[in-house]
Amino acid sequence: MTPELRLRDAVLDRLRATPAVSDVVGEKVYDDVPADGEPDLPWIFAGPLNATRLEVGGLPAWDLRLRIFIESAAFDRDQAWSLARAAMRAVEGFEPAEVGFCDRLSVRQAGDVISPLTIKAVFFDVVGLALDI
Repeated sequence: MTPELRLRDAVLDRLRATPAVSDVVGEKVYDDVPADGEPDLPWIFAGPLNATRLEVGGLPAWDLRLRIFIESAAFDRDQAWSLARAAMRAVEGFEPAEVGFCDRLSVRQAGDVISPLTIKAVFFDVVGLALDI
């Protein structure tokens, strides 16, 4: 499995296993948003993955970044931000058990995508360093 996919799986698995997150979204933590029918919000899904090549101790490695989106149909942005904060707390400082990770995960930035009368979306970026093994 590639370092990018290991990061995706580590983050999504961590979110599914965190009660403060799963109590709100249940099983609705996705690699991609479902395309069938009406949205059953709130939910969480993985957005773009980015990788920058570098070396760690002479070994090939990747500086990885994964954007996580939280979407809510609530009237205001309170639910989306509350869920995003719970998700950020779940991954901040988490040390994946998967082989190849060199450090703990951290959250670099967060923001929202808010437009009147539409689904509210909050995002945050998770970063990690992984060897290319």
